[in-house]
Amino acid sequence: MRRTGWFIILIALMLVACTNQPAPTPTATEAVPTAVPATSVPVSEPTPVTTELTPEVVAAGIQQALDSYIEAYNTNNIELLRSVVDQTNAPFRRLVEERFNTFQESSFAGSRFGRMRVLEVKPRDHGFWQAAIDDGGYRRDILFRQIEDGRWVMSEPTEEQLGEKIRIENEYFTLNTYEWAAEVNTIIEDMVVRARQQVIDTLGRTPENKFNVYLRPIFGITPPVNPNSLAWYSAGSRPRNDRIDIFAPFSYAFGFYDPNVGWEAELYSTIVHELTHWAYTRAFAQEYRITDWMSEGLAEYVANNPRRNAVSAAVRMGRIIPLVDPNGGVRPQDMDHMTTLEVDRGLAYGFAYSLVAYIVETQGGLDGFWRFAAAVRDTPGTGIEFYDKALQKAFGITYEEFDAGWRQWLLENY
Repeated sequence: MRRTGWFIILIALMLVACTNQPAPTPTATEAVPTAVPATSVPVSEPTPVTTELTPEVVAAGIQQALDSYIEAYNTNNIELLRSVVDQTNAPFRRLVEERFNTFQESSFAGSRFGRMRVLEVKPRDHGFWQAAIDDGGYRRDILFRQIEDGRWVMSEPTEEQLGEKIRIENEYFTLNTYEWAAEVNTIIEDMVVRARQQVIDTLGRTPENKFNVYLRPIFGITPPVNPNSLAWYSAGSRPRNDRIDIFAPFSYAFGFYDPNVGWEAELYSTIVHELTHWAYTRAFAQEYRITDWMSEGLAEYVANNPRRNAVSAAVRMGRIIPLVDPNGGVRPQDMDHMTTLEVDRGLAYGFAYSLVAYIVETQGGLDGFWRFAAAVRDTPGTGIEFYDKALQKAFGITYEEFDAGWRQWLLENY
């Protein structure tokens, strides 16, 4: 089951699994925001600084911060947002603000969201408290700390505060992580092993090289990365230097998950996505050529991540992102320019999945996808003319026929 809830449409729009960061991936999830009556969430006064930080006191202070956070989104008030974000932590501040701005510039801006509720809190090192937060039955974990004026603000430790660096080796990859993430390190190692096998079983080819996995418990780890990414694969100059970076669970960057399924299912899907990029690069790229939407769509397909709720909403509202923008222009809003979309880039991952799934279902499985990839390799040009030639070469159909069939398939399946 995929993540749903008010803030999940934000995750769908922004958290995208990506190849060759900083151009952003998903993984992640999708859903239509639930509208609430157009009334303001009350913003409470800060809790006075106290020397006795009981869980009850901490939870009350964090709840006040969350109320302001929701109000900031509902009113597009970045100054209010800043009041509940640690302004002394520049990388984290950048992460929160850029995700806020991405949402406010999206086609879903203006939706009003209901209250987020603190479920429980627990202390972490260096004065941080980790809050488990409920939104309509779904969960998110965010770190907070109390500042001098008594306010609780979203924050993260510095890289130096993460503790010892940990290196876990096995026959397939090296996991690089930190003491801060000790409770999840071995779980994630097992996930990567299973995800690697799922990719190999689905695609039918096995890259021989080991790779590196870097787990990021916080956003502010060097080198800086794209704030709208959740994970990404980077091909090394040599295969042994290939790497996958992943934001760890229990961090702001990770986002929401279904507590009935657990964060493990969400992260596993992301890892499968990124390892699909790795497998294509090392076992297929010398034989085929694929466009950005084909690459991301294949990764989402192998990960079984259709982003159904977000795509369904877009289809119902007539907001299908076309394969080729008929209006053209300097910055086309289409799947052919997926990595340069100015809005709804996360949503584009759902449509990329749908295009690959449509080809697989109507053109003889993944063999049909690879036939199209071979035709793309052998076809020069751009735009509709390019796709028309490649589609006729691979499937014997025109671009117009393919586009009409895909749109009908969307209506029937979403």
